[in-house]
Amino acid sequence: MNSSDFRDKKILIVEDDAQLRNTISDLLEKNGFEVLALAEGDKAVRVIPIYKPSLILCDISMPNFDGFWVLHESRRIKMAAIIPFVFISSKAERLDIRTGMELGADDYLTKPFTSAELLNAVNARLEKANDYEKIISGSTEELQKAIPEDFKKLSPAEKRVITFVALNETSAEIAKKLNISIKTVENHRARIASKLEIRGHLGLVKYCLSNRKIILSQNWSLR
Repeated sequence: MNSSDFRDKKILIVEDDAQLRNTISDLLEKNGFEVLALAEGDKAVRVIPIYKPSLILCDISMPNFDGFWVLHESRRIKMAAIIPFVFISSKAERLDIRTGMELGADDYLTKPFTSAELLNAVNARLEKANDYEKIISGSTEELQKAIPEDFKKLSPAEKRVITFVALNETSAEIAKKLNISIKTVENHRARIASKLEIRGHLGLVKYCLSNRKIILSQNWSLR
């Protein structure tokens, strides 16, 4: 699939290097994408609900608000939690890449990258997002098939909690939204981890982020 198949897609670029930001913008626009390019992470997070990008390309090393912060905050916005997020960074260290993926990034590109590498990464992630959209917008039967069997073990209360975990909410924030104690939230999280056979707090967060599109499609937090 080539970029012409995604002409209605909007890309948000967050990159403090003006030259690189302009280069990426020009390349994507020449290939049929609509682009909004910003230099500051905090501005990017504020504009997400308004611009509603189809994909976010974000540098890691930026002053004041780095890429990790942008990713974390964007995943707390429900409509943005399912937007493909791709890191672009000069940092090739394995730790940085691992941190980004654990926080819920979908992919990464290490500078310098070629035009082909950038376009391939963007197209691949948009194609995968399209597949998720087809599942989520499909029949109830198709959607049920996409839900991991383990989710069916969860109680209604646990399903509400796991929704907020997928949105990167802390236990304190979940407790406030559900009007329950932090201890109760922690108990729910422990039972969820046990039922899903996941080890530790970080393991549960990683699992929820990996399955966030399916989790959020259920609207469990509203039931």
